[in-house]
Amino acid sequence: MKDKIKTIQTTIEQTVDQRSGELIDIRAKYIKIVTNPDEFALVYAGLWNVILDNKMSTSDMELLAFLIKNYSDGNPFTINSYVKKQVCTQTDKHYTSYNNSTRKLLDLHLIFAVEENSRIYLLNPRYAFKGSSKNRNKAIIEMVDYCVNC
Repeated sequence: MKDKIKTIQTTIEQTVDQRSGELIDIRAKYIKIVTNPDEFALVYAGLWNVILDNKMSTSDMELLAFLIKNYSDGNPFTINSYVKKQVCTQTDKHYTSYNNSTRKLLDLHLIFAVEENSRIYLLNPRYAFKGSSKNRNKAIIEMVDYCVNC
């Protein structure tokens, strides 16, 4: 998607001669921001530490990137063949390439099961989250109930 520049405030400054009252100069100051229709998730420094400190395969990284893109809003997910095939459409790999990646992401606490022995997962909000800081903090507090070691 292409970035767009949006003007959010315009201030007009006028310079007037004190003696004659003549208008000498007019200047406009614009406050602009860059907007982009893409949604994004905040990725925290802890994620980079986990990646750098642990040996992760390309498949592990691809699956993690897919999960961050699609599930960092706190929605639960399963990593079934459908999800693996969705990743495959972007990577040109066979979906069995991701069979060991779920275990790796669990072991590194990048994802966690919502219940013991469940195959329903949540992305660890310590590492990536889409939403406000308040909602992220709430998600971290809730996570501790599910995953003490996360």
